[in-house]
Amino acid sequence: MRKIGIQLYTVRETIKQDGLIPVLKEIAAMGYAGVEGGAFMGNMPAKDLRKVLDDLGLTFVSGHISMDDIKQGFEPLLTEYATLGAKYIGLAWIGEEYRKDAAMWKRSGEAMEKAAQQASKHDLTFFYHNHAFEFEKFDGEYGFDILFNSTDSALLKSELDVYWVKKGGADPVTYMKKLAGRTPLIHAKDMTTDGKDFFETVGDGNLDFDAIFATGDQTGVDWYLVEQDQCPKGEMASARRSFDNIRWHGWLGD
Repeated sequence: MRKIGIQLYTVRETIKQDGLIPVLKEIAAMGYAGVEGGAFMGNMPAKDLRKVLDDLGLTFVSGHISMDDIKQGFEPLLTEYATLGAKYIGLAWIGEEYRKDAAMWKRSGEAMEKAAQQASKHDLTFFYHNHAFEFEKFDGEYGFDILFNSTDSALLKSELDVYWVKKGGADPVTYMKKLAGRTPLIHAKDMTTDGKDFFETVGDGNLDFDAIFATGDQTGVDWYLVEQDQCPKGEMASARRSFDNIRWHGWLGD
């Protein structure tokens, strides 16, 4: 059976309103097996949150940090995520100053490799999560390709966001194959069919999730993490709809 989790950023406003634990209980009841976190989760001590997650049968898959976290020293975050039982940690986004040209992409990659070496001491695998700007070309090559071609595949992994790959003008399945063995995490996010290319619940948009899940089986994907940056139909309703669609379409696997 495929491992399906959710990036809690999807339900961040509900967490602010209702609290983290009630939201986690509802996420578990929907059928999700794991969660991915970030700075918006609140200040509950990691050991206490780990007990809540264990009691709910939820795996804390991974967490997002920033380049500023890395620059300022992120050892405390590594310790926290390791305590939570995470297997992965990575960058959610990088600012324009880190991606102005090909040389900057390479320097950013060097910084990520150093962060990966530090993370590995806590048995955490380091990844980079893409948006669409990575598919701007520099000297005829995508920034995304410059980053991954110039870094050690054993150190820097990809959390491939299939929506943003498509939004950037590339094909998600092609990139899953290109990064075979280097993409343990997929952000499962769909795109509206109305020509506006907005965020949509998984299975209700125009991305080919039959191909995405089948390719993931072949290329070593560990977790598929549902994420919707904005939820016009409501955060919890969108989270539920995405999981239900995954189940209805048979994408949970055997």
